[in-house]
Amino acid sequence: MSVSKFREELKNILKEPSTTTITSIKKIVQENNYFSLSDADRRSILDQVLRCYVLDIVLSKPSNLYDVCNMWTSFTIDLVRNEMCTAIMPVVILSDMFDVTTMDVCEKMFDHVESNVNVLKEPQFFMACKNNLLRMCNDLLRRLSRSRNTVFCGRILLFLAKFFPFSERSGLNIVSEFNLENVTEYLDENHFDQTGDMQEDSIPEDEAKSDIIIEKVNVDKNLYLKFWSLQDYFRNPNQCYKAEHWKLFISHTDFIFSTFQSHKLEHVNRMDNESVEQNMHYFPKYLTNQKLLELQLSDVNFRRYILLQFLLLFQYLDAPVKFKLDNFKIKPEQQEWIKNSITTIYELINNTPPDGVRFSEVVKNILQREEQWNKWKNDGCPEVTKRPPTSDQTDMPAPKRRLRRNLGDVIKNMTANNKVFLGDPELTKLWNLKPDNLEACKGPERDFLPSFDSFFQEAFEQLDPELCIENQYKKVNDGNFGWRALRLLARKSPHFFAQSNNPIHKLSEYLENMIKKTMSKEKVSINQGSDKRVSPNKEFKKESVIESEEVDIAEGIQDENENENNIEVEDKNKISKQIIDQVAAKIGEKWNVLAEKLGYQPDEIEFVKTIKTTPLDQATYLLEVWVEDAENPKPENLIYILEEIQLTEAANILKS
Repeated sequence: MSVSKFREELKNILKEPSTTTITSIKKIVQENNYFSLSDADRRSILDQVLRCYVLDIVLSKPSNLYDVCNMWTSFTIDLVRNEMCTAIMPVVILSDMFDVTTMDVCEKMFDHVESNVNVLKEPQFFMACKNNLLRMCNDLLRRLSRSRNTVFCGRILLFLAKFFPFSERSGLNIVSEFNLENVTEYLDENHFDQTGDMQEDSIPEDEAKSDIIIEKVNVDKNLYLKFWSLQDYFRNPNQCYKAEHWKLFISHTDFIFSTFQSHKLEHVNRMDNESVEQNMHYFPKYLTNQKLLELQLSDVNFRRYILLQFLLLFQYLDAPVKFKLDNFKIKPEQQEWIKNSITTIYELINNTPPDGVRFSEVVKNILQREEQWNKWKNDGCPEVTKRPPTSDQTDMPAPKRRLRRNLGDVIKNMTANNKVFLGDPELTKLWNLKPDNLEACKGPERDFLPSFDSFFQEAFEQLDPELCIENQYKKVNDGNFGWRALRLLARKSPHFFAQSNNPIHKLSEYLENMIKKTMSKEKVSINQGSDKRVSPNKEFKKESVIESEEVDIAEGIQDENENENNIEVEDKNKISKQIIDQVAAKIGEKWNVLAEKLGYQPDEIEFVKTIKTTPLDQATYLLEVWVEDAENPKPENLIYILEEIQLTEAANILKS
């Protein structure tokens, strides 16, 4: 049989790869062993046939390319285990597929590389495949964008870290070189825009909802240039060993530290369900637009990035690195300044919410591990091995392992006792406190509804004229008490909301009258010596119609808000029509900015534009609507918002 005939038979067998394909290949070799071919030659022929056949399949662009990659990778690994082809073929097949497919498809097919990492680390594959595998990953990294394909790049680097041993020198920066090509570009003095300061209305919505409150940072040319010029020292720390660069570095650093100290972040706890993960953002490269610096300085992660860069730089300057030049040494006064700067940095990190102290401990742990890493490289990167046990440890008896019960037996026993096993002891105990969870919720210990007598007792005593309690201090004028009282009355009896011909204008009047009737009747029943107290429910069921009582719930809640402050305070805080006209004249065209700060929606703002034509009329209408509809239309609230959007003249009118 000729070699060409042998290749044709291999192609026919490879059309449908399966578990029997390897057996078929062995059979062909045994039946045609009369022509003189060594094992290496037969493997070489099968490698070539296999590689060409798979490449033709991939170029035909099948719809299930992901499954095709998985099938041929597994099949090639089986061929290697049976010594039918060379050990590098799995990586060669994968490399050919990656070369002729798009990056989106490559990212999906890379799952098969990650899933076979333990297989490729076996001695049969590792030595033969490691160079080809490294070349394949580097080719992928060259095709990827570090800023757009950050996740895929990270997956490739993590795979290489898992594949190669810890002491593999090809993956180490032995001579401590810096990536000098990582240049942070920013505006110079000639191109800096003095009018490019951030405006208040340009802050994004997600920044406005942040948990962090800061004082506004005035970003000028001096701050911008000094801040971003420090990135060049982080890129190449060896500049700090030169006297002229060191003076400039400490000057810029002290200025940035003083800026951070004078504009601290204050954390505010929020009571919403928004998870912390949704607020986390990661950017592989700094954005140096001058309009963004104010927002960047108010971002917690951004501040921590900068402070951590300082710590890494300071650690390198004073660390004994094997490949440093002899003249790269710092003086005692420089060491003292670095020590004080590190103390300042940790104080800033501790005062940066949230969890500043915890983050500081994590940073210290990372830097300590960095010192051990540097020491290991200075020692020539020796192979990492486990320490042999000491004589004391060998003499100690092995600890007895606690026998674990079979999970199936545990679930079976719990089910037999009408209980549920949740895997965690505390959860299992909590879930099985009561056989029926719904009935447990109806238990008496879960009834938080107060009794009628205890809830209205204090309000009833305040109605006594002999106590001379002013109206503004009575419980019936408390909006919170009124709302809870209506809910309690509604639960006790529906007759409290019976219709009547006499309207009620104030919630306090209704509650006062109702408390007098109910509490007085109960006291009369007690004084008459009755053995049992007459409940409010039964008493009111006897009455067919409640005279002079009608409660409108919406009207009651509105009166509740009106009675939060007394009449004198309301008259004092009310904004007159004359003041509204003066303030509107100062607001002018910025009325829509004020509307957004007051919480009005875009469709409401568009409605104002349709009914009012001039900015003055629109601003006047907005203020009138806010005074009428706002829950708490105090001048102080409006002054705070006006000053926030730089309308100080309008705010001064309200102050005067």
